[in-house]
Amino acid sequence: MKRIVLIALACFAMAGCKKYRDQPVQSNSSDQGGGSGGAVQAVRGAATRTVTAAELHDLHLFMTNAKLSMGRVPTSQETWAEISQPSGNPKLTQMIREGLIVLVPNPQDEGLWAYDKNAPTQGGWVLMHSEPRRVTAQEFAGLARQ
Repeated sequence: MKRIVLIALACFAMAGCKKYRDQPVQSNSSDQGGGSGGAVQAVRGAATRTVTAAELHDLHLFMTNAKLSMGRVPTSQETWAEISQPSGNPKLTQMIREGLIVLVPNPQDEGLWAYDKNAPTQGGWVLMHSEPRRVTAQEFAGLARQ
């Protein structure tokens, strides 16, 4: 008896409700990136922040190793020359080329090395000598003055 009931429930579940099955699927413009706000934009923002953090971590490893071998922090030109090579990091190269990550031209040993494009106005990720971290726009202004 239980087996018959389970089979009937499975058939009903697979068939679905005719009321909903026959209606056209409506899409929300925010699901396609056309709307502002909403859950989709929040998820995209979180994904962008995660990718930025990961790429800044990779940049931190590169710049720290270069600093140890050269005795100083590499300039933005030296950093770009290395990471944009075919053996470099293509995602990081793309983000710098598109202006999503900004390299500080002549970074200081204990100062700001790079930052995401939103850090000066909205806050965001920055790369310092110690590690990548998130800061507010006010904190960024203080770091940029140093």
